[in-house]
Amino acid sequence: MSHSRRISVLLATLALLGVAGRAAAIPLNEEGTINLNVRAYVNARFGTVAKQSTRPGNQPPECVATPNAQNCNFGGTYPYSGAGNLIQNRYFLEAKWNHDLLDWWSDVLPKSVTTFKYNLTYRGEYDGIYDFGPSAYRNNTESRQEIAQALTQGGYSLDSLDFRLQRQRHRLRQVAVYRNRLFQAFVDWEQGPVFMRFGRQNLVWGETDVFRLLDNINPTDSSFGGFFIDLDERRVPLNMLRVSYNIGSVGPLDQAFVEAYAAMDNTVAGIPGAPTGSPWATPLGPPTGSTLSILDAPSVSLHNTRGGGRFVFNAADITFTLASYQTMFDVPAVHFQKADPNDPGYVQGISAVTAVQTYPLVWVNGASMTTALPSLKSVLRSEFAYFKDEALYVGPVAALFPGKGVTSQFATDFLGPVSAGTLNTVRRQDTFNMAVGWDTNQMIRFLNPNQTFFISTQFFYRHIFDYKFSCTPGDCVGQSVPVPEPNNSTRVVPIVQDTFLHTLAINTTYNTAVPFTDTNIQVTPGFNMFYDWQGMFLFQPGVRFVRDPWRFIVDYTAINSGVYRYQIGLVRDKANVRAQIEYVL
Repeated sequence: MSHSRRISVLLATLALLGVAGRAAAIPLNEEGTINLNVRAYVNARFGTVAKQSTRPGNQPPECVATPNAQNCNFGGTYPYSGAGNLIQNRYFLEAKWNHDLLDWWSDVLPKSVTTFKYNLTYRGEYDGIYDFGPSAYRNNTESRQEIAQALTQGGYSLDSLDFRLQRQRHRLRQVAVYRNRLFQAFVDWEQGPVFMRFGRQNLVWGETDVFRLLDNINPTDSSFGGFFIDLDERRVPLNMLRVSYNIGSVGPLDQAFVEAYAAMDNTVAGIPGAPTGSPWATPLGPPTGSTLSILDAPSVSLHNTRGGGRFVFNAADITFTLASYQTMFDVPAVHFQKADPNDPGYVQGISAVTAVQTYPLVWVNGASMTTALPSLKSVLRSEFAYFKDEALYVGPVAALFPGKGVTSQFATDFLGPVSAGTLNTVRRQDTFNMAVGWDTNQMIRFLNPNQTFFISTQFFYRHIFDYKFSCTPGDCVGQSVPVPEPNNSTRVVPIVQDTFLHTLAINTTYNTAVPFTDTNIQVTPGFNMFYDWQGMFLFQPGVRFVRDPWRFIVDYTAINSGVYRYQIGLVRDKANVRAQIEYVL
């Protein structure tokens, strides 16, 4: 199907669904045992700041004065996109088919069986910027200028540039334009105290929002917008068996149950991920071919089985969760090695190293506690997680490798050991992670006399054990992320041993009559904020208009980052405004 045809189908779906009058599942038979839920939306997201540029005339002054100066490819964002450009035109359709089979099989099933049903979820996604968006995403013309400039500044030949651009463009269209898949498919069975779900599914543990601690079971898909897309939409199902057993009351414990799961699947966050040329790709700079990349998916085997369990219970008006499981994190282990002529995209005389990305198992142990505070109309929640053998990157940070380009120290202490295979750029280290959250509903009558304000705030803390950030002859180790520093493409972004981050969300709802009509709509203004103590702010004011089954959303995301650091600072050039129309059935 052509891309224009796909757009027409999605738009027609939205139009046809509009005949419904309210947001509720559609019963497809008289008994109501077969139901259909639909969610569909289309959005337009515009960048409000210009991306960091590598194009001629847009570089720092020292690079303009000396065009061939080494490492003058400023910034990591590729391709260049100016302020006001469309950076997303997302079409999304999800349809859930739920079929309760209990009545059909009641004559043969034991009377103790209380649930027997299945769920099928279809998901279709399409992004129009690669077909009718800005030229930076629609064709290779401007992208070629950026890569050519970076190659010229580095003294490299432009031979085979067009061929490599064609390869990049092919992968971009193959991965980032359109996806059509059976997203979830599972069967539910409940008999007595035992509940079982088998099939492709999502499983959410923990008490945090936005940033995940115990909620690291399923990978997330960042290829269609990164964390600008809601977390619940980004989770990717796994082939999984999930079983829970209801214990009930035991001594001082109430409503206790145990739950366990096992998943045999090779699905991980970075495959396919956001490819080079996408506005959501990791800021690695123009793909000159000097650093190659290999995505190594895990094998489906008993050794790579993800799984674990948790124990949940109430005691003294507090809900406790104790959890232990092994999983694969979204951030891969990045192992640098000498580039080989057989590596994909290898260019003679340019390719120097290859980054092999793998997804090792990480052991997560933790607990959460949640309690209500009725006198304050609040809920207090906390969560702790110990990550055993988290894969962290060891790279040449500027503080340990002064200068730019291939200095003598850089060659001796990094490139040489990497090429010889004596420096492992992956360190398996333990980390401690903690979150405390407070949610409350409060009346602020002079602002809204009829509805409460919902206020939610979270505090996150992370500590890296056995942290190393030092340089001695032959042993330069800097904890970092494999992303280039601005205007210094051979040096990477450091990470600190202790990080602190706050989130804040506030919203309320007004029931408003549309002027000159008898129609009422719900108007929900809101404000979200992230603050990283390293010096990074993210502000997101927005407003949602709801007239079931329709929603219209407008929001603005501003990123004010004083430093180029993980994790908010890496997307500081992605401030944007979004308009979205959504249908929920």
